[in-house]
Amino acid sequence: MEMTKEDAVSPVVGVMLMLVVTIIIAAVVSGFAGGLATGKEKAPQVSLETHIQLTGSMVGAPSMIIKHLGGDPVNTKDVKIVTSWTNSTGIYHVQSTVAAKSSETEEVYYVPTGASAFFNLSSMNVDYDYGSGDTYYNEPYLVVAGDMPAGDEGEETSLWFGNYIFRAGDIMKADMNLNFDPNGWGGENKFIEKAIIKNIDLLTENDIVNVKLIDLKSGTTIYDKNVIVEV
Repeated sequence: MEMTKEDAVSPVVGVMLMLVVTIIIAAVVSGFAGGLATGKEKAPQVSLETHIQLTGSMVGAPSMIIKHLGGDPVNTKDVKIVTSWTNSTGIYHVQSTVAAKSSETEEVYYVPTGASAFFNLSSMNVDYDYGSGDTYYNEPYLVVAGDMPAGDEGEETSLWFGNYIFRAGDIMKADMNLNFDPNGWGGENKFIEKAIIKNIDLLTENDIVNVKLIDLKSGTTIYDKNVIVEV
């Protein structure tokens, strides 16, 4: 009697087939997930450098500068700056800064009298007139040689936080003594009480301030650095 021989699949071939099927399924799933991910806003990738100085302004007041060393441009209306620090007594200070909204109210201090008044910022930091047509703005501002926010050179509106794109090589600065109309009002400089660092006047040399830059569209922290306070 003639014996019939049935062809059998080799165990090795079977394993290879299973691997191929697994790889194909993984590729399909990955491609599907990647397609979903494309609908999410991609956060900018940047390299930044921050300096906080107790006497960094022209009149010896505290200041903070952030330098854009390289990477993607950052639209300042789409980001939030968060600063935090703890003093020697353990009190935690945190401050969040975004582009101003039309409903936001700021307090203005008149120096040296110390008197104060309130006003509403207009949408996206466009000009706001108080009394004699003085201009107020939101910091940190974009540093541009030969021009100043609230000045008369013609570019002041575009220098306010929320109105400019922060690109490689740019510097943004929060400087208390510059947060006023340089022409003064009644012989007094006008300061907006909107600190970039809460209770900045309590900072001392070598204190550590954490500075974060958060992309509002994706919720991603694109910069996170502990900064040592300088004189």
